[in-house]
Amino acid sequence: MDFIKRLGFYMGGFAIGLVFLIFFLSGKRAQCNWFPEDRVIADIGKKSIRLSPEVRENLKNRELDTLSIQMILKYGDVDFAKSNTDTVPCNRYYINGRQELAKTALIVTNCERYARVEKMVIE
Repeated sequence: MDFIKRLGFYMGGFAIGLVFLIFFLSGKRAQCNWFPEDRVIADIGKKSIRLSPEVRENLKNRELDTLSIQMILKYGDVDFAKSNTDTVPCNRYYINGRQELAKTALIVTNCERYARVEKMVIE
C-alpha cells in the first residue's frame, strides 16, 4: 500500500474521530484544569464557603459585599509564594483579586468539606 493511500485512511479515521468527539462532548461542560492555580480555584468553588468573624466585620465596615468575595474566589489569582500548602488537614491559600478588585486579597483555608475565608487584605 503506497503512502498516499495510507495517508487517506489516516485522515479519514482522524475526521471520524473528530466528529465523534464534537458530537458527544458538545453539550457537556467538559473542562480540564491543568494548572495548579485552576485546580485550587475549581476545588474551592465546589465547596461551601464560610466567613470568619473578622471578615464579616470587615464586610460591614467597608463597601465590599459577599459578591466581591465570590468574584475573587471564582476569578482570582492564587499566589503560591504567600500560600501555605503543607499544613494538615487544611491548606491555606492567598488569593488576589483581578481588575477592579486588584487591591483586595483573601486568605482562604481550604479543608476537605468546606473553604473558610480567614482574612481579607486590602492594600
